[in-house]
Amino acid sequence: MRTGTLLDSERKSLKKLTKFQFPNYFKKIGFTLAIISFTVIILNKFAIDNAVIKSIAKYGMLVGLLLVSVSREKIEDELVIRLRMESFTFAFIAGVVYALLIPMIDYTVDFLIKAEAIFKDTGDFQILWMLLVCQICYFELLKKVR
Repeated sequence: MRTGTLLDSERKSLKKLTKFQFPNYFKKIGFTLAIISFTVIILNKFAIDNAVIKSIAKYGMLVGLLLVSVSREKIEDELVIRLRMESFTFAFIAGVVYALLIPMIDYTVDFLIKAEAIFKDTGDFQILWMLLVCQICYFELLKKVR
């Protein structure tokens, strides 16, 4: 196989992957799943207190937010695509800043209150949740402003 053909094939595969989006109705499914999962997390916290239910609900919320994030708009044009990319960029930068600052803030507050502090890492769920919520909110804000 020629190198050019191989590169073209890889380029087509990557282009197909980067343009992947769910249909618009997945947005409603995602919001519903996220709201149900959030409700289960709250109920679990105050009534049931089961670690398995908590984990399933957390993953359900992440899947719901991901569905909302990668679903098409009713009218998907160049402006919407640009706004989506801007929101992903903003969410990525905000996520990195969040992941770096939150452990330092927690450590400083613990040190000031208790005088002995332990450096705690930010959890995966927190970072992913923050990224998805930030992207969705910023994307909706950009759509309303423009």
